[in-house]
Amino acid sequence: MSYEQHLALDLVARLAGRFGPSSRIAKELPGWLEYLTEVECPERPKTRPGAIWWNKIRDLARNLVPNMRGGEGGTVLANAARLGRHFGLSALEIRILCFFVSYKLFDGFEHVVDGALETKEVTLRLLLAQFCDCDETAVRAALRADQRLRSSGLLQYEQRHYGRGLSYDIGDRLCRAMLADADDLDGLIALIFPPAPAPEAEWQDFEGLGQDAEFMRDLLARALTAGTPGVNILLYGPPGTGKTEFAKVLARKVGAHLRAIGEADESGDEPSRRERLTELGIAGRMLAARRDTVLLFDEMEDLIGGAMLFFSQGQPSKVHNNRLLETNPIPTIWTTNSVRTCDPAFLRRMTYSVQMRRPSGKVRSRIWQRLEARHASGVAPEALSRLAETHDLAPALVSDAMRVARLCEGGEDTVTRVLGAAARLANGGTDPAPKHHGEVPWQPGLANADIDLTRLEAQLSRPDASQRVSFCLEGPAGTGKSAWARHLARVMGLPVLEKRASDLMSMYVGGTEQNIANAFAEARADGAMLIFDEADSLLSDRRGAHRNWEVSQVNEMLTWMESHPLPFVCTTNFAEKLDPATQRRFTFRIRFDWLSPAQLPLAWAAHFGGEAPAGLMALDRLTPGDFANTARRMRALGESNPRAILFQLAHEVEAKEGVTRPIGFAR
Repeated sequence: MSYEQHLALDLVARLAGRFGPSSRIAKELPGWLEYLTEVECPERPKTRPGAIWWNKIRDLARNLVPNMRGGEGGTVLANAARLGRHFGLSALEIRILCFFVSYKLFDGFEHVVDGALETKEVTLRLLLAQFCDCDETAVRAALRADQRLRSSGLLQYEQRHYGRGLSYDIGDRLCRAMLADADDLDGLIALIFPPAPAPEAEWQDFEGLGQDAEFMRDLLARALTAGTPGVNILLYGPPGTGKTEFAKVLARKVGAHLRAIGEADESGDEPSRRERLTELGIAGRMLAARRDTVLLFDEMEDLIGGAMLFFSQGQPSKVHNNRLLETNPIPTIWTTNSVRTCDPAFLRRMTYSVQMRRPSGKVRSRIWQRLEARHASGVAPEALSRLAETHDLAPALVSDAMRVARLCEGGEDTVTRVLGAAARLANGGTDPAPKHHGEVPWQPGLANADIDLTRLEAQLSRPDASQRVSFCLEGPAGTGKSAWARHLARVMGLPVLEKRASDLMSMYVGGTEQNIANAFAEARADGAMLIFDEADSLLSDRRGAHRNWEVSQVNEMLTWMESHPLPFVCTTNFAEKLDPATQRRFTFRIRFDWLSPAQLPLAWAAHFGGEAPAGLMALDRLTPGDFANTARRMRALGESNPRAILFQLAHEVEAKEGVTRPIGFAR
């Protein structure tokens, strides 16, 4: 006979000894015996049942109770005793804990308890008194909120407004652990709060966090040493940016064990909000004295974000949450994809918070190499750096793409295809815009700027040169503004973060301002040169604004421009549309103009070779971009005749606003 039957039959026998033949318990009890065993009970008299029939039932119930030793019973009792010693529970409290564990684990025991309560003749306290062989007064005292059974978090009170079940609950993971053959308390703790998997990343992979990472390391180390309560670190950012992975790396860096709280159990069941909070509370009380543990609470928005449920049964108390953060005895790392839906009162209680972003190009290259070594997807070593520069998706997505490439034996092509699909999905189902409008190589001899660019580059590339420098590059389209900005970044040894107005403009109130702030923050984190293309859309003259958001986005840009410590560049084709306040925000205002007559032959030689035809000098308002565009068109047509090329350049000139075709030019 199983331990489950033993518990249920023992409770049935105790109830049989407590009640008489005319009770509702007596009416239901034979059915419980037949449910639990294969015996057939004496038939209940149709008239008023008497003592003879009832004594037979009582004797049968007592005789069916086996003397259980070892097995599941011994395991549950041994684990309950371990928890009892750790939390300082009394013998009665340990017995009560076993009652609720058995109720959740064993269907037969649950059947008897629910059936007895439904008769309305017994209360939960009476059942506990029968189970524990004590009086109800002692049970009432043990269930008080200030007693250790509940203050430890092992037993939680739940006010039930509907449905069956008890008013007290025990966490599912704790219940399952009670059936495990643990050698000691540490083994039991490992089952209830399993250690997080070892990190796959390295500390250097998060160098973009800069001093934030060092500060969090110091904060955690000191909190563990001093046993300081209420230390909470929040990592927030889009999915796949490495929040959980950094938590693992950070814990390893301070020599602590990281234990994940409230994740899906081994059966794959999703814990409720209350269950996640319950585990956090128990972990704090169970592991507080160890000084070698950090807790991880992933996806915090599931707990404090989103809409409130219509039935608030599983909704945790806001006051309770706040107190939990303030008194949490173990340093806890929280992660969330967005803080927008989180209660400000909850966020205020975070000791420190850091926004996680995708790694910079240099770090991405190192991560790609390590992922390739792990997955063996077939990407050639020389292609890894190029792919890492092209695809700035999160490492988790790159890992998935390499796993698919290995499965399909597709190598670089498959990785590129899978990452392209991921980028399209992240962009709402449409292909994301390319990084640059056009990758025209920088050609110094074709730049017609109103400042000596070569001298400026030499000054800014000096080791002691200040990096707090800004540029407004104005002039017609195609004159090389963005190309020079990217060239300058290479000269200064900086990565490039390029943003278009379309990348930053948002349909939501405050969204554009947030995107602007994020762009400056991302550039600081990566140590990158920030380039704003089409800056006139973000810095338009506020005097002509008709809506509040048009003013607020310009204010946001101006504020960040004034305080940004790294180089940034704004390019525009319409400098006259910029707000007057931008004048003092730029260290340099540089105009890039049309190619001069002396530069036209150089541009022809660079793109088409040979000597330029005489008719070229009759064309004005040409740019390096016009030559590059015409060269692409000629290659597509397979055309190399100088007169045909000249005709296409003339079309480029005609397409410009306010420009007429030169008189006297013949095809």
